[in-house]
Amino acid sequence: MTIGEFKDLSSAIQSLATAISLGVGGWWVYRKYIRQQEDHPHIEFTADINLIGVQGDFLIAELIATIENKGKVQHRMSEFDFDLNALYPGDPINTGEQWGGQVDFPHPILEGSFLAKHYNFFFIAPGVKAKYSFIARVPKEASFLILHCWFKYDYNNKFSHTAEKTVKVPNLEEIVQSN
Repeated sequence: MTIGEFKDLSSAIQSLATAISLGVGGWWVYRKYIRQQEDHPHIEFTADINLIGVQGDFLIAELIATIENKGKVQHRMSEFDFDLNALYPGDPINTGEQWGGQVDFPHPILEGSFLAKHYNFFFIAPGVKAKYSFIARVPKEASFLILHCWFKYDYNNKFSHTAEKTVKVPNLEEIVQSN
């Protein structure tokens, strides 16, 4: 084999190796980012209501939203809002189309945000679990409460997450004894 033929063979092998490595790299990118969706949110979002106690004509309640980023990329979120509604003892149990046929809680108690007014967004890093709370007052006549929470992803306002929690309000003696 001459030096020229050896150079041609080496060049052909190099071109083949480059093509194979591009194919393997493309397959890896496809598996990692498209098929496994590593760049998409893997967020666990929960809501909770902690009834703390009674003060005057109100119950003091801690409204809690917990977000855990189980993915591998940071996510920015905005519009981290909630509403709290009640059902009173004498209310009929109606369902509502706006709730997909679920029970309607007709008494709005509070609308608010877990996001401080001077912030436009918040972020959650990979592997982080964050708890946000809001202390609210609830009329002590309420028998059931429902908390709706939601946020939107900052990079695409068409995508959002929601969480809900419904609780029975214990009688006042039970609240006082549990605290």
